[in-house]
This record gives sequence, structure tokens and C-alpha cells, in this order.
Amino acid sequence: MIALLSALLLTASVPSGCVFEGEPRLWTQQALQAWDRLDHDRIRMPAPTTPTLILFDEACVYRFTPATAGPFRVGRRTYLVQAERHAGAVDLPGGGQVPARKLSFAAPTEDGGMFFVMSLPAVWRADKAEARDPERLAMVVFMHEFAHTQQGGGLGRRIDDLIRRGLPEDADDDSLQKTWSAVPDYVKSYEHERDLLYASARSETYEVRRAKLDEAAVAMETRRATYLADKPLWREADDVFLTFEGTGNWAAWAWLTDPAGGAMAREDATAFVRGGRRWWSQDAGLGAMLALGGLMPAWPSLAFSNQGVTVRELIVLSRQAKDQAKDQD
Repeated sequence: MIALLSALLLTASVPSGCVFEGEPRLWTQQALQAWDRLDHDRIRMPAPTTPTLILFDEACVYRFTPATAGPFRVGRRTYLVQAERHAGAVDLPGGGQVPARKLSFAAPTEDGGMFFVMSLPAVWRADKAEARDPERLAMVVFMHEFAHTQQGGGLGRRIDDLIRRGLPEDADDDSLQKTWSAVPDYVKSYEHERDLLYASARSETYEVRRAKLDEAAVAMETRRATYLADKPLWREADDVFLTFEGTGNWAAWAWLTDPAGGAMAREDATAFVRGGRRWWSQDAGLGAMLALGGLMPAWPSLAFSNQGVTVRELIVLSRQAKDQAKDQD
């Protein structure tokens, strides 16, 4: 009887012809396991968030409601699952819809939780214009966006605080790019610091990594002081969004380089995540996290903490960590 009840819960909308089995179930399990592995090995969150999940393919949508007990459990997360057909659009928690096409995003719920919406790999495979491997790309996108579901109490809170203090409500990680991308000197400044971050990440010795990262930090502060001198909230937001998007891209990169995940070489994984290098905060953010990884490997636990420690703060802490190591020697 218990097994029958579990089966009914897992395939709650059997009359619709949608059943949470086969590839949707296997891929979802693998994706959540990949995140748990990264959390266990690198982030070590004391209280991971269990977001509401909404996953869909060409015909069906699968809704995952967090529960204390249920038929679908991966690690510390347990879900009740409802499967149903969609008609080309997917309903969101709290109202609204999104088209059932290739997409992925995380957002807060009205009760203070998080929800995560994503198209399943079958939808990504259907996009023949995408040059990157769709199987890897789907998991990369999952890791990036799922990272954001874990940051509500830290970096998410810092973004909310900036908005309460006067940052426009529609501000996002691309706002500065949209404002300044037509100013050639600003673009050169951004590209210079981005390139320094990746130069630090590629460097083979601590001394060169340190020097390049410090040079990048100075370049960042110079750009902000030059162009955002009268916009203190935007100077702060630049740092927070750089960290927010950088941690997401780092989570994707970490899966790609994981022997149990994408099993790619570091440079190949970096190129894969950077893609067309279209979005500044994502591209420079990944460079910052890779640079920090060569100097202070414990940075993920700080960036994903409830303090939401930012790139600027992590760079300072990475210097202090080296100084403390010298004192101990």
C-alpha cells in the first residue's frame, strides 16, 4: 500500500500522459547529486536551501514541492512531484508564465523561499544553432542557476538591501554594462581588469597570481572611482553582482572540471563557460573566482555564506591569509 501511494504521488498526473520517469527523473537526480557533491567538497553550506523546482520538456512540466517526506529524495532534499502537460507555457509560483523554450532562472518566492525554473536537456538538444554540447550546456546552466537558489540569505540579501537603500528595483547584473557599453574608455577599463583576472588565474606561481590579482583590484577601484564617483550604490552593486554571477559561473566550471562531472581540462572548461564572453559580470566574475581559487581555496564557503562575502572583500581576505601563514612560519 505504501509503495502504491508513493507511485501515485510521483506520477500525480498520469491521465495527462506525463510521468516523472526516464530521462527527466535520471537527469534531475544527477543534477542535484552534482550540486551536492560540489557543496560537500568545496562550499560546505551548513543549511542548504531546498528550492521549489519547475522543470519542463517539450510536452510536460514537472513541479517539485519541498517536503519532509516524499517519493523523490536526493541527498538532504526531499520533494513531492506533480507531472502534467503544458500547452507551450509554464505557470510560475505566485502568478505569471514563461514560454516552454530553452531557459533557466532562479527567483524568490513570496514566502521568502526560492524557486528554480529550467527546461530539461531535450529542449536544449532541439536548439541546432547552439555550438556547444547541449548535454554539457544544460548541466552547466543548472549549476549556475542552482547556485543562486543557495544565495538568498547572503548575496541575495545584499542585493535587496541595495534596492531598499535606493538602487532601482529593476537593477540587475547587466545594468552597468547596458549603461556604459557605449563609452569606449569604460569598456577598455573593464576589459583590462577582466584580462588581469584571467592572467592571475592562469599563472603558475603564487607570486604572479598575487601580483596580477592585486593589479586587477586596483584597476577595478580606479574604474569605479572614475565613472561611478557620484554613484556609491552602483559602486557597491558592481562588486555584489560581480560576485553573484561569478559564483554561478564558477559552480558551472567546477562541474565541468569534476572527473565525475564534465571531466574537462581546466582551460577547456573555462572556454566553455565563457562562451561568447557577452556578459561582463559573468565573464569577469568567473575570472575573479578562478584567480581567488589559486590564492585562497576556501573562498566558496565565504561567498556562499549568509554574509555573502564579495570579490572585493575576498581579495583583502586572501592577502590576510597569506600574511597569517607567514606569521605562523
